[in-house]
Amino acid sequence: MKKLIINLICVFIPKKELRKRLRNKWIVKYIKDKENIVFYSEFVKYIENKDNKNDFVPITESKSQKEFDTKLLAFYLPQFYPTELNNKNHGAGFTEWFNVTKAQSLFTGHYQPRLPIDVGFYDLSHDDVMFRQIELAKMYGLYGFCAYYYWFSGEKILDKPFNNYLANKKLNFPFCFCWALENWTRRWDSGNKELIIEQKFQEDDSQKFFDDMQAFWHDERYIRISGKPLLLVYKPHLFKKEKVKKFFDNLRDLTKKSGIGDLYLVYARTSEMFESGDHVVDPAQWGFDAYCDFPPHNLRNNQNKALNVPLKKVAGYVNPNFSGMIYNMASYIRDKVYLNFQKENYILFRACFPSWDNTSRFPINGSILFGLTPELYKDWLKYCIAWTKENRAKDEQIVFINAWNEWAEGAYLEPDRKYGYAYLQATLEALDESHR
Repeated sequence: MKKLIINLICVFIPKKELRKRLRNKWIVKYIKDKENIVFYSEFVKYIENKDNKNDFVPITESKSQKEFDTKLLAFYLPQFYPTELNNKNHGAGFTEWFNVTKAQSLFTGHYQPRLPIDVGFYDLSHDDVMFRQIELAKMYGLYGFCAYYYWFSGEKILDKPFNNYLANKKLNFPFCFCWALENWTRRWDSGNKELIIEQKFQEDDSQKFFDDMQAFWHDERYIRISGKPLLLVYKPHLFKKEKVKKFFDNLRDLTKKSGIGDLYLVYARTSEMFESGDHVVDPAQWGFDAYCDFPPHNLRNNQNKALNVPLKKVAGYVNPNFSGMIYNMASYIRDKVYLNFQKENYILFRACFPSWDNTSRFPINGSILFGLTPELYKDWLKYCIAWTKENRAKDEQIVFINAWNEWAEGAYLEPDRKYGYAYLQATLEALDESHR
């Protein structure tokens, strides 16, 4: 009817060019208005459900009193305080919260931005923040943190929280490190473009690395397996196997001579590791004792058709500028695709994550593993715990969680505005139900 009225009005406009211009303008507006009615209705539904109070789980009334056989270690990111290096490369006062708070919802039902509650927008240069993080972690059954360590041939960045930790024995919570053996870039991708610090991994680095790490390895809070300090390494495949093995063989010699003893070295498995074509089944050939999973890496290698093929579309509105990937993570858990793992002939530690969405760092071309809920995460974690109880020795009963506070990747256990303490509660319930 509206289109007919527009045509009738145009009949009475004498000038042909003006009539044509006005008609096209009104018709286009009519079509857009019609489309926007659909988009608006979808948007209203989204807004109504965005902060759904049914999803919010309040804090537990009492902390966990049990000691569990399986130790849950959550990866821990230190990039939540200003540094001179980040000020220079990302702007004054930059921390990871800058990425987190600029995120936007890209389609109907897309949970962004993700905003913290409880610990809030914290500054990790102050150790009082860690007291609250430790309190929450203990309350919900976690055993310790596995913190990312950024070390470049003696140059350290983001290490102030750990120096504070080392100096304050009241921060009574087990910890270990995961050395990020990669370049530091402005693009958050460890590549060679927009390089800030290059990871050179030089021949004499083993002595320098030992000198910087030995105080941590002597600390009674540092996590050990069979008496050996635990060290994870992320992306060693970026260097030649012979060079990597020599480095860690030399490092083991230094720790043994110092009285620390042998190390327990774990290679964090990434997708690129398998794609490089230079890997064998036994991690010892790289100088390591074991592998650990590092999801979302390698999820697409597990015969998971739903995750191998990104969703072409999702129900409702999708930002037309978005060119990233949206994967059906719900099907991965619901269909128990994690059972498709082949039998491993080496020591492997399982890992899972509560969620994944890095569009706060990559707004147009990020990756979203869509559909994961606290309930599905709990099922996945329970599987990892059950598998670990069956396949790992008593001193190797460890499951990794990615992560405690990777807010810009949507991978965090810390409480947020939408879910509250739901993922922490799911973590505790997974432990409780797996150890009855």
